[in-house]
Amino acid sequence: MKKISLFLVLSLVMLMQTQFVQAAGENTPEIKSESAVMIDAKTGDILYQKNSSEQMYPASITKIVTGILAIESGNLDDSVIVSSEAVKADGTRVYLLEGEHVPLKKLVQGLLINSGNDAAIAIAEYVAGDVASFADEMNEFAKKVGADNTHFVNPNGLFDVEHYTTAEDMAKITQYAMKNDVFREIVATKELPWVGEGWDTTLRNHHQLLWDYPGTVGVKNGYVDESKHTLVTAVSRDNLDVIIVTLKAPSSRAAYWDTMAIGDYGFANFERQTLSAGKKIEAENGKTYELKDDLTVTLPKGEKPIQNVTADGELQLKDSSGNLLLTHTLFKEKKKEAPAAAETEAVEEVDSSFMQKIVKASIFLYSGLLLLLAFLVILRMRSQKQKHRKMRHVARSYVK
Repeated sequence: MKKISLFLVLSLVMLMQTQFVQAAGENTPEIKSESAVMIDAKTGDILYQKNSSEQMYPASITKIVTGILAIESGNLDDSVIVSSEAVKADGTRVYLLEGEHVPLKKLVQGLLINSGNDAAIAIAEYVAGDVASFADEMNEFAKKVGADNTHFVNPNGLFDVEHYTTAEDMAKITQYAMKNDVFREIVATKELPWVGEGWDTTLRNHHQLLWDYPGTVGVKNGYVDESKHTLVTAVSRDNLDVIIVTLKAPSSRAAYWDTMAIGDYGFANFERQTLSAGKKIEAENGKTYELKDDLTVTLPKGEKPIQNVTADGELQLKDSSGNLLLTHTLFKEKKKEAPAAAETEAVEEVDSSFMQKIVKASIFLYSGLLLLLAFLVILRMRSQKQKHRKMRHVARSYVK
């Protein structure tokens, strides 16, 4: 009887634990990182966020920008001569030697796989001539991808008060970078043989979730005292591609656990939905229009996008909270054409000529009236003089 009771108690505990896990999987995760965001890597839709627009220090996730700029700005087969400044870099290195000739692609691999600060300096000097000029290019790139709350001063992420970003901005930057096949290949590399003049080893990717979290395809971790632990992760699973950014986690373990908790929440609760090309959309004007392209949005599972067509032909897709997910030009309302410049000038000339005639006629009429008035005054004065003469003549006749 005791064994049966114990079995029932244990079964009840296990059932309660299962229910708790299910409930937790449906709820927004509680994380220790001070700032975080998860976006759909294809649509850019935000699926989760915590203080995602607050400025933070990025540390080595800065190298995502350095890597993609190197790939896009230079010939990856070029040989880069390592400078003394690169060799002096603090922190994690791939132990480059001054004067060593290293292919640019190899430097990018050392940068993104082993987080080499010396490789970052060598890349910056190759691409832009010096670190300051390269930082300018980094900031131009950030603006180009919409990372408006970001500012860089170096290519490796070593601390500087003027070197900052946000979780949202880093997600946008990574979304752009992950579209590049070379970048994507490098950050997905788990191990790489490294043969250099100063170091002969096998590089092991610092992003532990490449081994521990199914679907992970990169991209970069970071740490300095002021930023604590930062992590950017791209995961593809269940027809959903997400980018997760966690900033200022108290430990690397916390950064990884937070990322997995956010990822689990995303894959459990969201799905990508596509309105296929050819679908008929009815507008307010009563007409039906056909989609020319596939439109994709990410929504909570079971939720359908709310469609709205504006008066000027914009199709808007919103979620149940009214948040705008996507806009697409369905048709263009024809506007009345403005009169041509020549026609406008002709109208203006006609108006001007007409006004001039009116003014001239008014002046002529006014002058005529003045002349008439003067004539009448003169006649009246002459009449008055003749009357006075008669009266004087009559007066003289009485005197006689």
